[in-house]
Amino acid sequence: MISILQFILAVVVGFIVLCWSANRLVEVASTLAFRLGMPLLTIGVTVVAFGTSAPELMVSSVASFNGSGGIAIGNVVGSNIVNIGLILAIGGLIAPLVVKARIVYRELSILLIATISAALMLMDGTLSLWDGIIYSAAFLAYSFYLLKSSTGPEAEQDIPVLPISTIRAFAESLVMLLMLVLGSQLLVWGAKGIALAMGVNELIIGLTLVAFGTSLPELAAVVVSARKGLHDMTAATVIGSNIFNILAVLGLSGVIGQDITVDASALRIDILTMVAMTVLLAIVVYSSKAAFDKSSTSGTNSSIDTEKRQGHLPVSIWKVSGYKCLLLLLTFVAYQVWLVMNAS
Repeated sequence: MISILQFILAVVVGFIVLCWSANRLVEVASTLAFRLGMPLLTIGVTVVAFGTSAPELMVSSVASFNGSGGIAIGNVVGSNIVNIGLILAIGGLIAPLVVKARIVYRELSILLIATISAALMLMDGTLSLWDGIIYSAAFLAYSFYLLKSSTGPEAEQDIPVLPISTIRAFAESLVMLLMLVLGSQLLVWGAKGIALAMGVNELIIGLTLVAFGTSLPELAAVVVSARKGLHDMTAATVIGSNIFNILAVLGLSGVIGQDITVDASALRIDILTMVAMTVLLAIVVYSSKAAFDKSSTSGTNSSIDTEKRQGHLPVSIWKVSGYKCLLLLLTFVAYQVWLVMNAS
């Protein structure tokens, strides 16, 4: 009989392999795309922007293929809750949470629509093949729109390009993809084993243990952004990741698993929490005072007038105060307490 410690070890090793391979995949894939002549902007809004969500994509896809619907759906719902209530909230408490106009008017609106539609779709506890096809198509449309509309200074990103050859970048990309699959397999096997050994619904494991683990790349991205002083990247990373989780991860999971079914009554509160956290994030951002980007102007009226005369308008930003981020964190903690108390 396999000990529960072996399942726990499998989860830990799976997390490590996932996070390391996802990070390395972003670097080598970006390098490969650059070597093949792809524009930096295109690399930024595809490989780099979605790279942090690779663990969610792999884990949910593998779980769907293995028939573990609770882990597949719970991973998406739980990751989105963790991203907003924990990662974004902590990032906003560590450093000022800055949200640029493009994120407020475009990505945040798309996230609200995607989240509410996903909630309505999952309320019956089923993720069908057609659900997967619809969301996959929506993801492709969103990616195309992103490529066409992401221009200008706000679209610039720090693109990693390694000093390696094209052949090596291609070979490493294949190896990292394989590592992602193996790490996902190990994580799903361990998580399912823990659920069975402890008599806990695998949906709970997906909402907690797996969701926390697959959100580690987003946490790393937020910490790195804070260390570099790129405070506007925190909201952009989290919102972009949540859009990817709903459209791409749920979409592919639905296509692979076709008719995934979980306990609708057990999932209902978690779906409502995901919607509530997303709506609360929108309220927190929209209620914050718009200002001007200090990187574009010094904040004085004379400098703004100078920018206007030169034809360079400052970028509008929303600065979210610390107590509002604390509200997000407290909401997340309350949800976690409820989750633990009702685990069965």
